[in-house]
Amino acid sequence: MAALTPHVAILTTAPLDGDSRAQRVALAAREAGYQVTVIGEPPAALAASSGVAVKAVTVGHTLARHRIRRPHPTLRWPLAYRSAESYEHRTALLAADTSLLRTRRAELLLVHRVLPLRALAWCGHVLSWLRHGVKSVWTRARAAQYRAAVRHRETPHSRLDNLTTELARLLLGRRAWRRLDPGLLDEEIAYGPVLDAVRPHLVHALGHRALGLAIRAALRAEAAGHRIEVVWDAPPRTPGVTRRATIAADAHERTFAREADGVVTVGDRLARELRARHQLAATPTVVRNAPPLTEYGEHHAGVRARCHLSGDVPLLVHTGPLAADRGADTVVEALPKLYDLHAAFVVPDPDHPDVTALRERAARHGVHARVHVLPYVPVAEIPAFLSGADIGVLPVHKLPHHQAVLSSRYFEYAHARLPVVVSDVRAMSAATLELGNGEVFRARDTADFVRAVGAILTNPKRYRKAYDRVDVLRQWSWQTESAPLIDLYARLLGPRP
Repeated sequence: MAALTPHVAILTTAPLDGDSRAQRVALAAREAGYQVTVIGEPPAALAASSGVAVKAVTVGHTLARHRIRRPHPTLRWPLAYRSAESYEHRTALLAADTSLLRTRRAELLLVHRVLPLRALAWCGHVLSWLRHGVKSVWTRARAAQYRAAVRHRETPHSRLDNLTTELARLLLGRRAWRRLDPGLLDEEIAYGPVLDAVRPHLVHALGHRALGLAIRAALRAEAAGHRIEVVWDAPPRTPGVTRRATIAADAHERTFAREADGVVTVGDRLARELRARHQLAATPTVVRNAPPLTEYGEHHAGVRARCHLSGDVPLLVHTGPLAADRGADTVVEALPKLYDLHAAFVVPDPDHPDVTALRERAARHGVHARVHVLPYVPVAEIPAFLSGADIGVLPVHKLPHHQAVLSSRYFEYAHARLPVVVSDVRAMSAATLELGNGEVFRARDTADFVRAVGAILTNPKRYRKAYDRVDVLRQWSWQTESAPLIDLYARLLGPRP
């Protein structure tokens, strides 16, 4: 019977433990009776009791790092070392020579010799230091130019970089991604054999990077006589760090978007945009990334307890990465005007440079004692973990990828019954004003953020009651949202045995 059960693979190129979408899709497919394997990067501690198999894949990044480790010397950096190996070798030799010369000086000071021999030895030592000084200047100059070239390669922003990017786009078209983002080929090396070995009947690909992997695996499988259906789960498009990254992502998405057998996304507006952009045969199915509707009591290890705060201390919470466009700086800048309010930032990586920058900003504003940084908790525990806070904040900037959809964090705050403070981006501000579960402020306006937070702290019960007046949480639940997804699986795979 197990051999007849359709096998669904959930494929993501993100770390599995922090990917709530991948975990929720996997559990929904398992509950619907499918055999399920989740494939993604470690860490991957999805409970074995869920009945879901997990394949953790580590990507080598050999091709992506090659262009960074071997920057070509240009007129701007003519002395730069040509490879990381040369840079590391020469700088290590310089450090070794420095240590040996210092040791030789100590030896000359300690060992007794007759005056002529001692004078001769010191002359030789001085000449060695002079030679070392010339070598040091030359090595340090080349090393500095190498580091500058590497930094430029990591974030290519110059006009010449943009020109070569445009030439690749014009000459190579949709195939430009192979030239502009070799990291996609690194992922093919790592994930391709795993997909071939799993031999699923359907691959649910989260994001355009996973879509390309799934389509290529489906082609190989079909050539071997095995049919694989591919469902593309398309998130909002986020701008790349550089124009090179943006063009590569666009080319890769356009290459494979129309090859998918089904498309799902997280909002109605985004679904219409995807259909128009890629000329899809049908409008994508909308499946919002909402938590399941569950009942929970007091969560003793919740966010308030982790911050070591008593129940009478006001606490707001911000979840997710601290990228600049997510507006965490607005929260820190508002704290001096909100007196005893504390802020908890629940982040995927507490040691990330963005977290360090946030701590430094908090110290400059004199509020570092009221800023708490906490690591992610398991996906199933998120609403209960957050429920001890007083406010959930989404101070995102007004960029296209924030405008069109309700974010996962918005749903998680709602299931934690938290009043919300959101910036005036289209989808979240409209939902908040309609439901009355929070306040809207002007994005990047610290004074207006202070007003919004103060309004909620004055009368929090008014905003929490919004979750009781209508059946909104059932509508915004994974039980409701996942039903169209399982219907799509059934249409693609046929009735289950």
